[in-house]
Amino acid sequence: MKPTHALCFLPAGMTSEAYSRTDGATGDKLASIENLKEIEFNEKNLIIYSPPGVEDELSARFLYSLAYATLRHRSPDLISEIIVFLRDQEPDIVRECGDYAHFDLKRTVWSLELLRQDIVENKEFEIFRVKSPDTEPWNRFLNAIVKEKRHWFSAVWLHADCYMYRRIWSIFQRSDTLMDYDYFGEQKMLATKKAAQMMKSILGTTRDLKRSRDNFQRLLKLSLWGERSAWMSEGCRLNDLLVEYECDLLADQSVAVWRDLRHAYDPVYVDIVTGNAGFELFTDLLLADYIIRSKLAERVRFHLKAIPWFVMDATHKDFHWLLDFFRNHEFIELQGFARQIQQHLQDRSFILCEQSYFWTSAYDFSHMKQVQPCLYVYLSEASLLIFKGDLNYRKLLGDVNYCSTDRFENCLRGFQPTSVCALRAIKTDLYCGLTVCQVEWLNEDEPNWMVTGEKAVIQLAVKHRLSGDIIVAL
Repeated sequence: MKPTHALCFLPAGMTSEAYSRTDGATGDKLASIENLKEIEFNEKNLIIYSPPGVEDELSARFLYSLAYATLRHRSPDLISEIIVFLRDQEPDIVRECGDYAHFDLKRTVWSLELLRQDIVENKEFEIFRVKSPDTEPWNRFLNAIVKEKRHWFSAVWLHADCYMYRRIWSIFQRSDTLMDYDYFGEQKMLATKKAAQMMKSILGTTRDLKRSRDNFQRLLKLSLWGERSAWMSEGCRLNDLLVEYECDLLADQSVAVWRDLRHAYDPVYVDIVTGNAGFELFTDLLLADYIIRSKLAERVRFHLKAIPWFVMDATHKDFHWLLDFFRNHEFIELQGFARQIQQHLQDRSFILCEQSYFWTSAYDFSHMKQVQPCLYVYLSEASLLIFKGDLNYRKLLGDVNYCSTDRFENCLRGFQPTSVCALRAIKTDLYCGLTVCQVEWLNEDEPNWMVTGEKAVIQLAVKHRLSGDIIVAL
């Protein structure tokens, strides 16, 4: 996939209208200058003019990759958007965090600008200086990276992405007034509020669903598609959308997930490693509620992020905010759902797992047994482990560019504390477990299909075990 670059630079003091009246030669000259800058950057940083090969790790060193397009444009743009947001929201932030936040904001913006410049100039990764619970593990990880992969455009893309979000959080940790401020919080809250009407409608449609394979599949697929924007449109009907999305499901092992859960030995736990906050988290809770009420499991355990992560990822704070939002909403359906969730929490059929900084590290999941053995054993107690979203899928595969037909379970590289299910809307050029020629057909129809989030997979790696065998060997 070749990334598209929107390069449009205007001379100082010239408006777009004035620029449009200049002759074509001036525009061509500016475009040529920018092209020369791109070529110079690529040559200086040893960018490879080809896509990654089979079993290469995804990296921005490959020109024709989403990793390159992200670090060259999208990541710097994201940091610029955070800076603009902080400046626009300064009065509100000062009211929330105190008067001294005015001075902390200036330092924070300055540090964010330096981070942006580090990415643009492909600087070397720095170790973390601010003391936090995960500082030492992060620095061990960074020091273990071979020298030639310690730069933004030579690193494994997963490592660079996670490092950027950890750097952003570290900048806010330097400030007493802003260290608890969620700079993505406003975005998550607004998206949730827009979805209230749809959540009310879905609660009405799914009320008192009986235990059956079809109903389980409906709610599993609702959880899969929870981040698609179509849910926010007025007049959308749950069943109609699920039917419409069926053709976009490239791999569907939902029947196997149902079968695996039904045949699990007691005690049956289901663990969900969550993705986005807001509406998607609501769909996870709806699935979990159905699992408990249908007696498919006696406990569902939720793993959330410890820090603001990849913009929309759900934190513990987001979980509690969502419950409060439901409790205080005018829709009685949302109020009733909040009471159900609260009851599940009180009787411990729902468990909010303790914060683990492993989920916000740069390690892929194949390293969990070595780096965080207690978490691996904890997950092995579950009968089914559900991973939500594109980032968790990347961590399952380690950002390795597997052949599209390689079996899902073979791409986990030893990570299988229990049966592993991936619910993933595809947003990166990384996939496995598809049929022969499926990718070729998709590429012919829409070359950018793998980055739009419109295609998805439900994939399962089953781990059979005997009754009572819940502890894995380390």
